[in-house]
Amino acid sequence: MTDALPVRLYDTNIGTLERTARGGAVLRWSREAIDRWGENSRVLSAGLRVGVDDEQASEAFFGGLLPEGEHIARLAREVKVDRGDVVGLLAEVGADLAGALRVGHLEAQQRDPEKLDIDTVGALLDRASGFLIGGGGSALPGFQRKLMLTRRDGSWWRGNGVIPSTHILKPVAAEYAASVESENYTLQVARRAGLLAFETWTETMAGHPVLVVERYDRIADGDTVRRIHQEDAAQALRLPWGGNDKFEQNNLSATLRGIAGLLDIGRTVFETPYADRLRLARYAAFTVAVGNTDAHAKNFSLLHDERGRVTLAPIYDAAPLALAYDATDALALRINGVTRLPDVTADDLVAEATSWGVPGGEARTAIDETLAAIVEATREVHAHPAIEAHVPGYIRGQAENLLAGRPARISSTIPLSLRERIGSPQDRGA
Repeated sequence: MTDALPVRLYDTNIGTLERTARGGAVLRWSREAIDRWGENSRVLSAGLRVGVDDEQASEAFFGGLLPEGEHIARLAREVKVDRGDVVGLLAEVGADLAGALRVGHLEAQQRDPEKLDIDTVGALLDRASGFLIGGGGSALPGFQRKLMLTRRDGSWWRGNGVIPSTHILKPVAAEYAASVESENYTLQVARRAGLLAFETWTETMAGHPVLVVERYDRIADGDTVRRIHQEDAAQALRLPWGGNDKFEQNNLSATLRGIAGLLDIGRTVFETPYADRLRLARYAAFTVAVGNTDAHAKNFSLLHDERGRVTLAPIYDAAPLALAYDATDALALRINGVTRLPDVTADDLVAEATSWGVPGGEARTAIDETLAAIVEATREVHAHPAIEAHVPGYIRGQAENLLAGRPARISSTIPLSLRERIGSPQDRGA
């Protein structure tokens, strides 16, 4: 059994992840990391500072890199370790993770990258569980089925510990094809509204409807792919991993205000002192307008560059979940104390942002601009026929209600998903 794993970040050996006497994990920092970034740097994590050996923070951070729910149970079965054994699990899947971190004895495990034919991609999609074993492996957190591959010269490749993955593939069963179209449309609206820059698309691969998402923590430079480090807010807030602490109703440390407190630290006098908190306010407005009730602490992230500077990552994993017939309307993270998404108003969004130290006038302007951009985007972004009658009008209607000072909800005597159409048709000439 492996009791310790080397950990590398930005080509630096930052320390060793060790199994503790009680079966947990702790990062023992290297002198190399301290010399490069200095004591208490946030280059790895806002919650696990350079030079500080902290078992609780180590487990929250490194456990937060792993899949969740049934997927981590399956990973544990396949590699024959306990599902709570962070060191044992990362020994098998630590070569390609969220961000720029690499964990494990990778030189002994890696093998040549493999160019995949469509049948092989289909077989991998059949088993997609947020991890791959072999060549040092790969993993991403989350309950949703996903597969991480590299796109190169128009083909899909398995990196095998040598080349980083560049895209996340999210397959669903054929009867749920509309769900990938909804998520893709929502992300395209976010892109048009200026909230993200990465590409997304849908396609059918070996019979699987698949949402393909370009990784924002990767930068392609010719044939070279560079990793950009990131962590999600649950890791940064040191929330326990593997459960539901990412939801505010389960852990009162999981809040938008807590996330805002991680931002805009160390800005110079020449920079806007609340730039990322203002961006978080835009994200919150988007979350409400599109009906994304699942915007929990793991769905907001921080980017850490090689100097240790921290910025807010683009929004991701967004879908109009509240539109579904049997969906909850409870917010994963409350807004100004409001717990139900349909009850949120623009005033609540502004009040939430001002509680983080963002000036009220600037918060109002940013939120109104974001909502107006969302309304415009719903008319411009093409919607698949499977979702065209409901999703664009739902998002547009909620954004328009917020702009008008009303709660987000669209009034209806029947469930919105059962209506023939929500709002006016899209402008097909756009």
